[in-house]
Amino acid sequence: MGYFLTVFGGTCWAVSGACGQFLFENRGLDANWLVTMRLLLAGLLLSGYSVVRWRGKALEVFRSWRSVGALLVLGMMGLGLCQYAYFRSIELSNAATATTLQYTGLVLVMLWVAVTDRRLPRRSEVIAVACAMAGAYLLATHGDPSQLVLSTTALFWCLVGAAAFAIYSVQPRGIILRYGTLPVTGFGMLIAGLVLCVLFKPWHLVGEWDGVTVAGLIFIVIFGTLLSFCCYLEGVRRIGASKGSILAAVEPVASALLSVFWLGVPLGTMDFAGIALIVAAMVLLAGDGSAKPDQSEKSLKNR
Repeated sequence: MGYFLTVFGGTCWAVSGACGQFLFENRGLDANWLVTMRLLLAGLLLSGYSVVRWRGKALEVFRSWRSVGALLVLGMMGLGLCQYAYFRSIELSNAATATTLQYTGLVLVMLWVAVTDRRLPRRSEVIAVACAMAGAYLLATHGDPSQLVLSTTALFWCLVGAAAFAIYSVQPRGIILRYGTLPVTGFGMLIAGLVLCVLFKPWHLVGEWDGVTVAGLIFIVIFGTLLSFCCYLEGVRRIGASKGSILAAVEPVASALLSVFWLGVPLGTMDFAGIALIVAAMVLLAGDGSAKPDQSEKSLKNR
């Protein structure tokens, strides 16, 4: 069950990215509106669930200025920027490329851990960095340095997404261990959604609206955000963080397959080679971890 839940969560993330690309290309939606509504609706549902389940304990995160500050950083610089950069890069390129390049953020996480632990990177980590950089190079240039396959803007947002992914992976560890994963993530999403509402004014509808558009939005919010996160979290709790991180490699692979067979994106040999190299980097980095259950959810239950 743990393996199934982890793979299911990663697959849902991949399908939500492909749904986003479909809505951008066929229904005229844009990343500004879609990301704002995704974070706002998912934040309301997840934080509401947390309050109902844990009552006052879920709101304890707002009782100290330090935790509120950490929550604001998570919401705006982690979740908000990560999600916006991800869907913006999909809008400018495609789901497979955006998803794969965002996972190069794992390299930044590895470098940060090495610096904070005051140690040199391990051999497997150095190889992983080389694989990730080579994969990103192939995706961006197809092996020809004189020709940039991605637009400069698309590459910029892919790299911003990778950096935000690294922030999201490292910054909230302390606050999550203290207050629990679901409340912190729910309130972080809600904060990000409210900030984006001020910037992008989502009450002005964009694009063509029909049953397909509504179904795509519902899938992105429910399956691509709430269920994917909860299933992945429960899967990692059952099988350990190391195995869970390796199984997360299903997301860029699934994104590539969906891009080719559903969205008709012409991925070539160099694209698949780049995706394979970045997935290999993920597996190498995850292989160094210990397979211990996630403690963040357990911490809230025990309080």
